[in-house]
Amino acid sequence: MNFKKHIIFGLVALSLLAQAQKRDKQEIISDDNLKSSLVYLASDDLQGRLTGSEGEKKASAFLEKKLKSFGLKTELQDFSYSVRPDRNPHSTPVKVTGRNVIGYLNNKAERTIIIGAHYDHLGLNEHNNSTLPNSKGMIHNGADDNASGVSSVLEIARMFSKNKTKEKANFVFVLFSGEEDGLMGSKAFAETVKEKYPKPIAMINLDMVGRLNAEKALTVGGVGTSPLFGSLIEKHRPEGVKIAIDSSGVGPSDHTSFYSKDLPVLFLFTGVHSDYHKPSDDSDKINYEGLKIITQYVFDIAKTLSQREEIPFTKTKMKKTDVPSFKVTIGVMPSFIDADDGLHIEGVSEGRPADKAGIQQGDILIKLGECQITNIYTYMECLSKLKSGDEVPAQVKRGDKILNLSIKL
Repeated sequence: MNFKKHIIFGLVALSLLAQAQKRDKQEIISDDNLKSSLVYLASDDLQGRLTGSEGEKKASAFLEKKLKSFGLKTELQDFSYSVRPDRNPHSTPVKVTGRNVIGYLNNKAERTIIIGAHYDHLGLNEHNNSTLPNSKGMIHNGADDNASGVSSVLEIARMFSKNKTKEKANFVFVLFSGEEDGLMGSKAFAETVKEKYPKPIAMINLDMVGRLNAEKALTVGGVGTSPLFGSLIEKHRPEGVKIAIDSSGVGPSDHTSFYSKDLPVLFLFTGVHSDYHKPSDDSDKINYEGLKIITQYVFDIAKTLSQREEIPFTKTKMKKTDVPSFKVTIGVMPSFIDADDGLHIEGVSEGRPADKAGIQQGDILIKLGECQITNIYTYMECLSKLKSGDEVPAQVKRGDKILNLSIKL
């Protein structure tokens, strides 16, 4: 970190300290809690926390113990699904059993707020979700993805359960498994959430919040799912943090499962990086000062939401059921930020079609085959028309230049 970055984060730290002096002692974030939880979850001892593995069981036991220590009523929710580890649609599927870990703060209120994060990751790449070629057998610790979000939820759970205030909402703190295989844990939990808890009014999801960069850029998704959210996220925005707003309730993480149940959602995300879905996503690369800022931000948002009797729900661009199915991908991690100038690419998987074609992180895909690409939705619609073996022309914008490429699927 250079001197300028030290100054920026130093000023933010002083601001947080000044605010903390006005807070309930139990509402002050513990640096040690954040770091110790994250480091343990991202340790080699848990072998990458693959859903259904011994590492996942160790992680779930740790999480349950933590939530119990805060005085919360805990529950373990098992769920099952099938995967084809080799990604071959003709192979025999393998049954996987995962486990959600739930902590409930019952304030005897008429409404409930859900705060969640997924704790599973890629294990030893048994399910072939890694972006690093030939990485089977290598531990994928998933420090940012998503030990970062889990450590933040744990600290928020401690703050709400130990403070002197009895909020006007109940809280469910839920750590999902099965996210990396298709949001499996959150889907299972969301199926009964409205019947099980008093009037759920909102869900906040933290996924990959450990890499706040020098520009302090934070994406907040789901802002369009309630008319209250726009002013709320600005009201509590930490000093110096630049927020990129994504209005859609649909995205590549667990909040999507709750949006599909007509619940307002917020999704916090610090962005894809070169270690995404690789064995190199380790705890020594986490920006702990940034994680602390985001944790406080979510706590403040949730506390304000708990004062609201109603949080109106608004449908956004695309219903979950409208998402087209497709059998091919080009190997990019797209941005889910609202944009109408193409598909903004946040990451490229090594050895996949996009990488072989020369597409780079930061490019904007504007044409694929005969399709004009304006956003994530037109991109998915285009993929639904393609099949393995197709070779299609592509156009990308790189800075001020338009490049013509060819992609072999």
